[in-house]
Order: sequence, then C-alpha cells, then structure tokens
Amino acid sequence: MAIQITNLRVNLQSFPSDVTDDARFSWWLASDRDNDRQTAYQLRVAANGQPKPLAVTAWQRGHRNAGVPWPDLGPLLQPGQLYSWQVRIKNSQKEKSSWSTPAYFITALPHWSVPGIWAAPAQAGGDTLPATQAFAFLQSPMIDLDPAGYTKVVIRLASRGADSLLSQNVDLFLNGHAVGVGPARPQENIDGSGARAYHYNTYDVTAALVKHNQLALLATAADPQPSVHLAVIGYTVAGSIVTLAQTGPEWTGLDGTTAFGDDGTRLRTGYFAMPAENIDMAHYPRHWWHGTAANWPAAVVTRPSTVQDDERIMPYAAENSERQLIKNHTKVAEITPGNWLIDLGREIIGGLAVKLTSPAAQRVVVWQGEQLTADGHVRHHLAAGPDYISQWHLVSGKNHFLTAQMKNFRYVELRGFQGTLTPADIAGWQIAQPFPADDGRFHSNVPLLNAAYKLSRDTIAITNQDLFVDSQARERRAYEGDLLVNSLTSYTVSRNDALARYSIDYLLDHPTWPEDYKLFNVEMVWWDYLYTGDTALLTKRYAVLKAKLHRGPNNTDNYDPAMHLVRGTGLIDWPERERDGYVVGTYNTAFNAIYAGAYRIMAKIATVLGEQTDMAHYENRALLVKKTLIDRLWDPAAGAFYDSLQADGTVTAHHAKHATAYALAYDVTDSPAMTAQMAKTVYNNGEFFGSIYFIYFILRGLIDHGYGALAENLLTNPDDRADQKTFAAILHTLRATVTPEAWSNQHKPNLTLSHPWGASPGLTIVQGLAGIMPLQAGGYRFSVRVQVTPGTTFQLTTPSSQGLIRLNYHEEGRTAVLALTVPMNAEAVVRTPKGPIAVDSGTHTVSYLRPVPLDGD
Repeated sequence: MAIQITNLRVNLQSFPSDVTDDARFSWWLASDRDNDRQTAYQLRVAANGQPKPLAVTAWQRGHRNAGVPWPDLGPLLQPGQLYSWQVRIKNSQKEKSSWSTPAYFITALPHWSVPGIWAAPAQAGGDTLPATQAFAFLQSPMIDLDPAGYTKVVIRLASRGADSLLSQNVDLFLNGHAVGVGPARPQENIDGSGARAYHYNTYDVTAALVKHNQLALLATAADPQPSVHLAVIGYTVAGSIVTLAQTGPEWTGLDGTTAFGDDGTRLRTGYFAMPAENIDMAHYPRHWWHGTAANWPAAVVTRPSTVQDDERIMPYAAENSERQLIKNHTKVAEITPGNWLIDLGREIIGGLAVKLTSPAAQRVVVWQGEQLTADGHVRHHLAAGPDYISQWHLVSGKNHFLTAQMKNFRYVELRGFQGTLTPADIAGWQIAQPFPADDGRFHSNVPLLNAAYKLSRDTIAITNQDLFVDSQARERRAYEGDLLVNSLTSYTVSRNDALARYSIDYLLDHPTWPEDYKLFNVEMVWWDYLYTGDTALLTKRYAVLKAKLHRGPNNTDNYDPAMHLVRGTGLIDWPERERDGYVVGTYNTAFNAIYAGAYRIMAKIATVLGEQTDMAHYENRALLVKKTLIDRLWDPAAGAFYDSLQADGTVTAHHAKHATAYALAYDVTDSPAMTAQMAKTVYNNGEFFGSIYFIYFILRGLIDHGYGALAENLLTNPDDRADQKTFAAILHTLRATVTPEAWSNQHKPNLTLSHPWGASPGLTIVQGLAGIMPLQAGGYRFSVRVQVTPGTTFQLTTPSSQGLIRLNYHEEGRTAVLALTVPMNAEAVVRTPKGPIAVDSGTHTVSYLRPVPLDGD
C-alpha cells in the first residue's frame, strides 16, 4: 500500500495566520490502488517545541477530508502561537497510512501593535526635491541568529497611509531576495460592525535565513502620516517566541522623493491618484534591496501604534502577494532612431525591473500602456484613464532599479534613449499571489478554444492580488458581478480558493450599487461551499445573505405576494447600450429570473444549515416566481421572454434577448421544447450579444441545459474583425492577454485590457464542455458531461478539493471515449445517453455512443 497525503490546508491556506477557534482542515489523498477511499481519519496538533501533541482526535469515521472542523481544538489554542498538524487515514482495505508531513499554522492575534516608521523628510536644496513622503526606503539593523534554532521565523507586516491608493504598498526584501508585497488593503465596516480594519500579513522567511540578516523595504504612500509596522518573530525549536526585530528608531531610512522624482505629479483615474515614477539614478540608492546601505538617517517613528482605539487589526485571510519577474517573452525594437519599443509579451500588473547600461548620463521619456496606437507607438494615456508617462534620469554606466507603483501595461516605449537595448534589460515586475502552474490545463484540436482557455487561465493568474477586483487600472474595486465570473473561473484553474472566499466575504460588507449584484452574494457563497466542502462561510454569513434578498426601500422585502414577482431591476448589462433595448418595468424578467435562482439556492443553504422553515419559504418563492414568469412573460410565438410587466400587470411588448438569456441561465423553463426555443434565441445564430461580462449568462444557460456544442461554436467564432463580439477578435485584433472590459474600444472607448469579468471561457470549458462540476460539496462526487461539437478532442486537468481531475476525450466514429482520472476519495458520475455511469477513483476508460448535439431547433 502507498497512500500519499498532500496539499494540507487550514482555512484554505497553506500557512495561515488567521486561525481562531473554528479551524477547518483539508488534505488531498493519492493511492497506488484504483477504487480506493478514505474510511476514517485522525488529526493531531502539536504546539511548537512540545514533544507531545497538544491534541489528537479519535479515529473519525467517514471520507470527509475537506473543510473538516475540530470543535474541541479551539479552546486549547493560544493567540499568536505556532502549531504543527498532521493527518493519517484508513482506506477501503482498512490499511492505515503513515502520518503526513507536518504543516503549520499560526493563531490569530486579537490585537497587534508595534511602532510605525517612515523615512525622515530630506531637506530640499540643490537638485533635492521638497519631501512629499510618497516614497520611503527603509532598512533594519542586522538581525543575527542561528537558523538551526528556529522552527519558523516569520515577518508580520502592516502599514498606514496608503488607503487611497487601493493597493498593497510595501515591497519587502530579506538578504536581497524579494519576500512579498503587502499588506492587504484595509476594510471598512468589517463584518458589518462599522469599524475599519487594517490587515497584517505574515510571511514565512525560514528558508531564506542566514546568520546575519538584513531587511529592506520600499514603501509608497498617498495619505498623511504614513507608517510601516513590522516585526520579525522567531518560533524557537525549544518552544519560545522571540521578537527578533521590529520597526523603531534604530532602523534607517532614505526619503525617496528625489529618487522617484516626485514633483507632485499624480496619475489619476477618478478613483485613485498615485505618484509618477520619474526615476533619478543620481539619487536612487544602488541595490537598496540588500539592506546594506551606509549613512542613511535614522528612521522616524510616525505612529506609536498600528491602529487607534476605534479601529481593528487582523490577519489577512488568503495567500500573500509576491513579486514575480516576467521576462521570457520580451521583444525589443528600435522603431525610430532613439525610440525603443519593448513588448513584454503579456499584460503586467505591477511595475518594471530595469537593468540597462547607458553610454552617458541622459534623460529618457518613458511611456507605458496596454495598447499600441495605429502608428505603432505606446498608447500611454490608457483608454481607462491614467496617463502612464514618466522620465528616467540615467547615469553613465549601469542603471539597476525597481519601480514601486502598481500599473497595468504590456508595452513600454523609451523615447530618446541613446544606446542599445536587449530583452534582458527590462522585465515586468509583477504583483500576484502564487499560482499553481499545473492545476489547470487544457489542450484540444481546436486552436481558438485553446487560446480562449489560456486567456481565461492567465487572467486569473495575473489578476489575483490582495482582492479580486474589476481592474487594477481604473477602479481597483471589487464588484459582485465581476467576482461571480472571477471566482468560478478560479475554482476551475487553481487549488488556491482562499482569495475567492476572502473576496466574497469582503463584498458582503462592501456592497456595490447594482441591485442584482447583491443577489450574486447568495450564489457565490453556495459555490464556495460546493467547491471547498466547508460550511464556515455559510454559517458565518447566513443572516447577511437573508438580508441581501430584501432589495426594497430601506432594505425591505420587495416580493409582491399579489403578483408572485419581485419589484425592481438590476444592472442587466453594461454599458447600457449593450442591453438590446431592454425596457424596464415594475416587474422585470431579468431581475426576477435572478431572484428565482437566488431563492432556490437559499433554500439549499437553509437545508445544509438545518433551517427547515427558511428552506420551505425560499423554495416556495422560487417556484412561484418561476411559474409566474412563465405564465405571464413567456411568449411562445417568439420563443422569447418579454422584458417586463408594468405596475398594472401590462406586458411590455419587447423581447430583449437578455430577458431570455437570464431566464435560461436560472432555469426558468418548464419543458424541453421551451428550453429548445430559448436556446435558439440565446444562441442568436452563432453570435454573442451584450457585453463580454454578460456572456457568462449566455454560456451558463446553454451548458446547463445540454447545449454545450452551441457554447463551443460561440467561443470559436473565427470572425476577428475589430468590431465583432468574438474571442477571435479579442485575441487576434485587440491582442489581449488578459480578458478586456469590453469587446473592443468601439464597444467601450474607456475599456481596460485587464478586466477578469470576461474570463467565462475557462469556466465554460471545464464546467460546460467537459461538464466537470461538484455534485456533492467538497467534490466527493462530481459530474462529467462532455458536450462538444463532433470531432472535438481534448485533454483537461482541473483541481478539486479531492485533488486533480484529468480527462482525455476523443471519438472513434460515433463512439465517445473518455480516459478519466478520478482522485482518491472521489467518485465521478459520467452522464451518457443511456444514463449515468459511476466511476470510482483511479484511471478508467468509459465509452458510449455519442449523442447528436442539441442545436436549439
């Protein structure tokens, strides 16, 4: 017997620091036997430095290995302490595994405070600019230690003064190596309390330690009284906790105003303003990241404590962001004498790492942007608003520097650079959370389908900073509708589910303006449960979810018992011209269709939580709203839904295709014949309608009702003319490498090319064309329902709470052949024309006569 236990997680994280009295444990299993399953498990936890476990569970029967609670553990845990944990299992043959390799977690601190520091303002004069406090270089005293004496050493980081930047603002280095970027942005109204919470991030630096260590930081700010709060905490092998260093007056700092040429110029979007980065290499500290600069002034303590009495400090509950060097696809060309175009090969969210040699001191104008102009120059004034134009004052010889601000760009143009550039001279300096490279893979015999999947997957990999947002280029804000697509695509391409959960939880306290978006909270919390098998978020937020369904004045119930419909409307689509002329009334089909889905999901949530009265209430409303929509707003002659009813019950005689698309997406149909009519309308002769965001609902409706072949046709429409609503146009003409905000500049002149609400192809391919979706929360049972056009073959890998699922699909004549790898502890249910086939763990081949694809006729 060989059983492997891997991917140990607590609260969905690999090394969390937010553990309280409700820790949830998860692990993956792999066996050298097919059809193997966990039948029991045992957990043990040890306090750091203790020879005996703090607690050991009895053997717990069952297959559960995702979101596993341990209620008796909580009272034994101490705040801020390091713990290790292990798991072992029994399998179907009653064999017992070895204990897993230990994983670690740190318990949350109810309060944490150390002094906050900043660089002392430099005195203006000569070529030194008046201090703005927008940039600060900081370095610690030498930290001497014996690495062998510590189980773990972590850095705890918080900051103040960057709230309005809506971004992480501190680059952290240890011994010249990038540790990470942080901390996560603060939250208003945390858990509905009305209080502002600041986060501390915890970085494990154990593996990077040597005997003599130096920390170096580059911090940015935009608000008064900026400060960085940092402590180095050592957990010794003997079990003690030692503060090895913390910010204070013994640190040194350098005002970065002149190094970054901060003359007060700000890059503005209407939502935030960040300093320009006019690098002056005569003042930029060489190799500052090593933390060994001499003769810097003492740092200034700008805040005696991290938070005020009416504020909170709490650990960040997802993986840390890190800096990633992106340079493998860089192309450099001198487009006119002295003007150089650098194409980094894909979108960068972050900055630049520059290492070039200049033959003389010179000033270079720098343009950055997401697109090129018609004449081949960088469009530095982004369509989304900010104008990425700056200057570099280079010195003769080597110029090695890192920029600090988070920008969205692919192209860089150096204007007036006298010298020679190579692709190695300029690299992207990306900010992103770690992304498992092999979790999500897809390759088919349809090149455009491959490209659409890669676009979606790369979108999630590139846009996962401290919060899933609409775009870092313009708003840097989370939206529920955007997150519906972000999170679902993330589940299908990455095992890292903590950011999706964190973002969902964040939005429950930070609602946005569209009324239908608030309903998506219900849907997203349910998807979190299905993919993670963890009831924590359902339980914690159940009352808030119930309140989200009250969208009437002053948050009253907007359900009209006389009409069995809800009053009000939502976004429908954006921009407004994408709504197909939708006529808004008192009772709107789109809004009510979403409500029918939200009520139905709330009934499921209530069932999981044992709220039987609520379950019956929501299920009844879902049925009544669905029936009324069909009875009063379905037009069988047109094969479409009317848009709305007026207050007196009069039908609005208009059929915006959006009404039918929302209805199909939320299963407002009562027969296969009706579904076929709706699918035909939504398919729209093979052309997408509405915005790139809205196609989520088009594709969802088609794949959920067996029309995956039509969804594939829409995704692979080859028309790549600039004004077409196709992924061919996005990839070939717009040349996007992250999904854009709109189909093209023609459809939305102020679009960003870094807007993940367009990432539906990835989830459509996995959940739709392959039909891989959890049937049981935690992925213990999942569906496989291949629905592709005849002749399409593919190989797919997608993560689940049980491990990686692999599916190879091809056809032999009319026979569909599936080679399916099911993780240990899971079961696949393959849907075939003759009924479902259960497939246990291991690699198995399933074949069946391929059905004729549904075409909506």
